[in-house]
Amino acid sequence: VAPARSQSIRTLLAHGGGSDMTAAEPPPAGDEAPQDPAGVLVLLVLGLQGMGTLFAFNTIITPLKYYELRFAASPFSSSFESMLSITFNAVALASIVAFQRLQHVIRLRTTIFATLACELVVFATLTVYTLSPLRRPADELHALLEASSTASFTVTLCCTALAAAATGLLNGSVVAYCAMFPARYTQVAVGGMALAGLAVSVAGLATTVPTQNQLVAAGGAGSERDAIAAAGAYYGVAVAVFAACFASFAWADATPFARHVQAKHALASCSSQSGPPGGAVGAVGG
Repeated sequence: VAPARSQSIRTLLAHGGGSDMTAAEPPPAGDEAPQDPAGVLVLLVLGLQGMGTLFAFNTIITPLKYYELRFAASPFSSSFESMLSITFNAVALASIVAFQRLQHVIRLRTTIFATLACELVVFATLTVYTLSPLRRPADELHALLEASSTASFTVTLCCTALAAAATGLLNGSVVAYCAMFPARYTQVAVGGMALAGLAVSVAGLATTVPTQNQLVAAGGAGSERDAIAAAGAYYGVAVAVFAACFASFAWADATPFARHVQAKHALASCSSQSGPPGGAVGAVGG
């Protein structure tokens, strides 16, 4: 490794720039980080980030009965499920493709923070918007839901697209970030992705939304209010999950353990560079 480039990387890491890594080649397979109690906590945090990468999709597609109530008077009452699913998958795919093309110039730490913040804002917006009709008197609620049915679908679709764009970037960034660590860290993150569906199912069970038939059988705005409150609580769970992801990643990324791993990754990437010094390594602290 050229002394000037090595010293530059060490200087950037010393000033906190090491976590703004770009996606590059991982360190050698046997290049393990030193044993550190913080390493176990960082491992768990990256598992939580893995769960966060798929939590948005599972959250969007689950409260179907609430959507049936909210979109009942809109032209999309029978097609909302397909439209939400297609929108999410199409936008997420485009986001993943964009990440693959830009992974050597975007900063992983910044991207993870930005996408987690975006998810947090999206689901906070959905929570507030979902609960907003509860401010109206009970005798006006049904008429309000019918009058705002199309607008509600538009808001939900826009939030779905934003969540999908963030999900694609978050997925790629978390995987690339984990690649700087030993292989077991990536494995735990992938395990977190597998847990995302289970976590959403548990949240859905805890905030069960009555079916349309139950609402009709119960009659009146009281049942509708219960359905809206349950859906608001459901989105609130997503807000809590992404807030936990954001806060825990901020802690984990700043630990000496994580900075040490990032330093070794930067040096390994520097030594493997065959091109001019202006490539990915030059963007480490940029």
